[in-house]
Amino acid sequence: MNSACSEATCAPFPIKEMTLKRHARERIWPILGVLLLALGTGRVLRAQGPGHLQGNVTDPSGAVVPRATVRVTAQPSGPSRTVRTDSRGHYEISGLAPGSYTVTADAPGFSPYVKTGVVIAGSGTATLDIGLAIAAQSQKVEVNSSAPRIELSPESNSTAVVITGHDLSTLSNDPDELQSQLGELAGPSVGAGGGEIYVNGLSGADLPPKADIREIRVNSNPFAVQNDRLGYGRVDVVTKPGSAAFHGSASVEYNNSAMNALSPFLAAPGETPPSYHTWLWNGELGGPLGKNASFFVNFQRRDINRANLVNTEVLDSNLNIQPYVATVANPRTFTAVGPRLDFELSPNNTLTVSYGYYNVGEYNDGVDTQALPSQAYDNNQHHHDVQIFDSQVFGPRVVNEIRFEYIHFHDVQKPLSLAPTIDVLGAFLGGGNSNGALDRHETHYELQNLTTMSLGGHLIQFGGMLRVIRRRQEYSNNFNGTFTFNSLADYQQTEQGLQNGLTMSQIQAAGYGPSQYNVTSGTLSASVTRVDTALFAGDDWHLRPHFTASYGLRFESENVISDHADWAPRFGIAWGLGHGSNVKTVLRAGWGIFYQRFDDDQMIVAARLNGQNQITYIVAQPGFFPAAPPASALAGVANSVPTVYRISPTIRSPYDMDTAVSLERQLLPSTTISLTYIYSRGDAQFLVNDVNAPLPGTFTPGDPSSGVRPLGNSAGNIYEYQSAGIFRQTQWIANVHVHASRVSIFGYYVFNDAHSDADGADSFPANPWNIYADYGRAAFGIRHRAMIGGTLAAPLGIRLSSVMMANSGMPFSITLPQDLYGTGIHNARPAPATASTPAADLVVTPYGAFNIAPGPSDVLIPPNTETGPANFMMNLRLSRTFGLGGEGGALHGGKGTAQAAGAGRRYDHRAGLGGRGLGGGGGFGLGGATSHRYALTLSVSVLNLLNNVNLAPPVNVLGSPLFGRSIALASGPFSAQVGNPVANRLINVGASFSF
Repeated sequence: MNSACSEATCAPFPIKEMTLKRHARERIWPILGVLLLALGTGRVLRAQGPGHLQGNVTDPSGAVVPRATVRVTAQPSGPSRTVRTDSRGHYEISGLAPGSYTVTADAPGFSPYVKTGVVIAGSGTATLDIGLAIAAQSQKVEVNSSAPRIELSPESNSTAVVITGHDLSTLSNDPDELQSQLGELAGPSVGAGGGEIYVNGLSGADLPPKADIREIRVNSNPFAVQNDRLGYGRVDVVTKPGSAAFHGSASVEYNNSAMNALSPFLAAPGETPPSYHTWLWNGELGGPLGKNASFFVNFQRRDINRANLVNTEVLDSNLNIQPYVATVANPRTFTAVGPRLDFELSPNNTLTVSYGYYNVGEYNDGVDTQALPSQAYDNNQHHHDVQIFDSQVFGPRVVNEIRFEYIHFHDVQKPLSLAPTIDVLGAFLGGGNSNGALDRHETHYELQNLTTMSLGGHLIQFGGMLRVIRRRQEYSNNFNGTFTFNSLADYQQTEQGLQNGLTMSQIQAAGYGPSQYNVTSGTLSASVTRVDTALFAGDDWHLRPHFTASYGLRFESENVISDHADWAPRFGIAWGLGHGSNVKTVLRAGWGIFYQRFDDDQMIVAARLNGQNQITYIVAQPGFFPAAPPASALAGVANSVPTVYRISPTIRSPYDMDTAVSLERQLLPSTTISLTYIYSRGDAQFLVNDVNAPLPGTFTPGDPSSGVRPLGNSAGNIYEYQSAGIFRQTQWIANVHVHASRVSIFGYYVFNDAHSDADGADSFPANPWNIYADYGRAAFGIRHRAMIGGTLAAPLGIRLSSVMMANSGMPFSITLPQDLYGTGIHNARPAPATASTPAADLVVTPYGAFNIAPGPSDVLIPPNTETGPANFMMNLRLSRTFGLGGEGGALHGGKGTAQAAGAGRRYDHRAGLGGRGLGGGGGFGLGGATSHRYALTLSVSVLNLLNNVNLAPPVNVLGSPLFGRSIALASGPFSAQVGNPVANRLINVGASFSF
């Protein structure tokens, strides 16, 4: 690439603390938690319900059909109950109110069964035996129960989506791309935290390979009392169980540079694009283990030979400013192994044990658009994940589930250069990597218990959760020191002065030189233990056939912070509008309080940089560049400010109060639409503030000796984690679900208006004495967002899967490179220019005219006043399955569709345990479905089919020669950057063989 320069020249190596009302410190919760968990695992008294329906499901020969789905719906359009037949083909449904019901049943390979007018009278028991007919062509069976329908149960809200089978193929097989796409699929969540992904109902686990996923549920039951966060933005991933017969598949996917479109930043004449390739292998096998057990095991290996792209401006060998474009090899490997065992211990007790091993090796990480090659570091991660689920049925009305997860992470990071870091704001990051060496050991333990009881018209759920995270790490972050220059011109003048024999004193007298040097020293090791717990109870009460009320209460607590008692009530209604059998509209409303936990990422920072283990010294206008003195030499120096982190003694858990109202309508038997309004009010949001910043008006930028600190100048900067931020957010969400015989479509549009004065737990206010001055458009306030995806069964057996995503531009702030408030943080914003602004301080840009040297009385411009480029992405996958060999009976090679959540089954870890304790098979491979014994599937997938150039927000630092220019492709799902940042469009070809 550009060789006009070398590493030596281009890249040398408080606001007064808010008084918060303390919550009562109830000490009885640990005892209650233990009692509730014990109660959930014990025998629960059998409750009496008003009505009971039972029967057997058989095929035409009279043989029982295990694991068939039986659904009972109150007529004309009331609540539904869904169960599966046991190993004897028997089903039971209790707690049915007197009235008339519609009963449907289906199973793979059979035609759907529907019977209306089934009467439940009084508290008696009705018997209905169901005989299923063989479908004429099993590979073309259309299961009506998977079509979208309007239902009253909370998890059946029409904003929810279940993606399974063929529609999983709309998503990338690459683990990084998949995680990014799932975040976009979930849409915007509430606040700055973003969407959350749960694997089998548990948090913290690695996302399994796509071939290991049975289904993905998005936005299910937003106000569920068992969930700690609002359901909007929540993604639940459910993995595959074993099967009743041996099934398996092996697949491969391939890509190389010749198949892709080049990044526009590498398209300059004379540039030689790098050569690279990617292999992705998958293998899976499932089947029976004896009479009452099954297994499933998945293997994935990914070898990526890719490159990172640098695109910025630096100094050449003659110390002239020039563009710098370079690629650096960034090979990566990913290995995942995931066995799972399912046991039917008794007809009423099933046990599932799964293990996941993940190994990630990445080399030359850290190199990015403005991070030069000397920033490279190697990273290796080993993750072990054990999940255990035990489900017990106590009679026909009580089910208890115990979930346990153990995760161990071991991450090792090693920088390739330990030279001091050179940070030229708005231009480049060079020298050694300030992240330093890292050796992290982290262990997660999570125990959940959920008991579900059906009592008449009530569906009661209660339980508890206990989570423990132990983290120990050795970390030399910033032990090499960092020199900060406010602009590339400052760096150029400094280097030219040193080359011409000037001293640093002479260079500084001319107004140049680094504006800051900071370095950390102390012991490497630090550790924390985070414990949080929750108790909850809720009820879905079917008051009338067309009306359901949901209510519940959740209690949460956490150690380390002073807030130990957080109460979270939840309420919701679902009202079917209309009369008789024409009820095709549901009005829903919900309200709830949701808390955010203080994370171990912030705990470990406060434990490490507490002034005893480690301390940071910030030196304004250092006169010793380019030499870096030891940190011990900086203690007591006049312009050296000691800096520590701590947790506020009055910190509490942030919370948001969320209100949602939605209207759902079934337009056609295959189509539902919905419109949802969400208003969120967030208070006590996390941020970091310097509580010992110089008092307003006492600090003069450029004069490190100025400033009077309230706790004494010798105390230095005290960066304190506080809960003092707020946000207000309004969202309008439109959803559509279509499920017809040959096409399945899911999609949404979101209008989002969000304002805040904090951007997360590690964000600093621009002015430490006026946090509210940062209130404005939130960084997570992307105004418009849309996504639509689905599958089409095309002629000639071809299956087409596609997803289109679009976002309006990401908000960004215009910032100054100066430290205006003496905090050591460079995040201040300019003030609007006025008639009295001195010419030397006036900068005119396409975004307006600004005063770049605002005084204490000047009002800064609000945050995030500007908007980056809009993004559009279309992905496409074509696949064709060829059946080989004789008829094999069950469908395989992939099957299923995306559906509204109410059309599928409730979340159940026992799914897949059917006859002889096993499941029905199917769902393996990359695509297509056939009843032949073997299946060969060929596929081609394209990321960014239209080769649209999606740009990242522009450089936002005033004084940068790149200010206002987008110099990188958009991150996340809107480009091929996750797969390879030097490509704008990726084409993958794949093949899968299944049996």
